[in-house]
Amino acid sequence: MKRALLLVTGALLMATSTGVYAEQTPAERNECLLLSQNCKDQVDDIYTRMQRLSREIDKGTRVYTPKELEQLRQKLAETQEMLREMEKPGR
Repeated sequence: MKRALLLVTGALLMATSTGVYAEQTPAERNECLLLSQNCKDQVDDIYTRMQRLSREIDKGTRVYTPKELEQLRQKLAETQEMLREMEKPGR
């Protein structure tokens, strides 16, 4: 069961990889986190993903629309839930 959960988690992280942009300015939207577009072949660990999502959310409406901010918040909540599931004893 634990192995299946880890495989599913790995697949989810790979599907929504959060690679680094080339020459991204702080004012640009992070389409990789928001839409899983323009991503390199790099996958962040779960802690890095949560930090990056939080930084993007902190940019607020000067960069993102309210709908996009909600999408980022949802992705952060999903990532946090994934971490909680992985940390549960006996899994």
